[in-house]
Amino acid sequence: MSEEMIHELDAEALELFAKKGHEGGPKVAQGGLANGVKVRRIMQLTADLARRPFAELRILDLGCGEGVYAIEAALRGAQVVALDARTQRMERGAACARRHGLDNVRFIQQDVRMAKREALGSFDVVYLLGLLYHLDASDLFSVLENVHAMCSDLLIIDTLISLTPEEQVVWRGVSYAGRRHREHGDEDDLELRRSRVLKSIDNTFSFHLTRESLVRALAGAGFTSICECYAPFEPGKAADRITMVAGKGNPVLLSTYPWVNHKSEDWIAQELALADSPDIADSGERPDQGR
Repeated sequence: MSEEMIHELDAEALELFAKKGHEGGPKVAQGGLANGVKVRRIMQLTADLARRPFAELRILDLGCGEGVYAIEAALRGAQVVALDARTQRMERGAACARRHGLDNVRFIQQDVRMAKREALGSFDVVYLLGLLYHLDASDLFSVLENVHAMCSDLLIIDTLISLTPEEQVVWRGVSYAGRRHREHGDEDDLELRRSRVLKSIDNTFSFHLTRESLVRALAGAGFTSICECYAPFEPGKAADRITMVAGKGNPVLLSTYPWVNHKSEDWIAQELALADSPDIADSGERPDQGR
């Protein structure tokens, strides 16, 4: 196990990160110095769940903003690509990286909706932090699929969710629940929309998935395991904001219960529902017998 060490950053860098999120006013949860608990959580998850130490990881930070996660990971030795559609905050992070000699982090201006494996390559770990909930339903599912293609091991998401299933959207024939959220006014021009750094880059509405639908969307994109993080703790984290980790691997095959192998989740759920019915339970049949 590698020993932790603290890198000394200059006063300008510490001030930059201490002001993170303050553009949204005093009501922004975990803004400024309080954002430290979020960074701690993401770094701990990466350290605990990635299959190799930071120095052997290639990390993609989507919607990087000032680049605090990218810089923290780069200080630990990772090769990092940090991407954001806006340059206002990202340029400050890039300047911070240059001042501290971090040539292992590269900042790129690009819309996350355009980020694909063909151009960027593959990454051991992908960060999708504070971004997914700014995407409209027409984009968020395709972004998850593109992220799956770029991710070889681990995706870490921090996002707002809808606590109530107010509306349904359909992607590839599957229905997902959530809530529409207004990002901008109908008449707001593109320049005004881009100036709001804590809002979407251009879309008028975004779609916040429920917790269950987010899990189903990640599974639908191809991730094989999805877990929610509760520790390291984040005091002040809103009830409708969660951290999830999605692993990308090969589906396991069982010798002890072969009936679940190569079956869809919907098929398995239907079979279990049938098995719970009194007629099937009394007959002692396996869930897949006679089908």
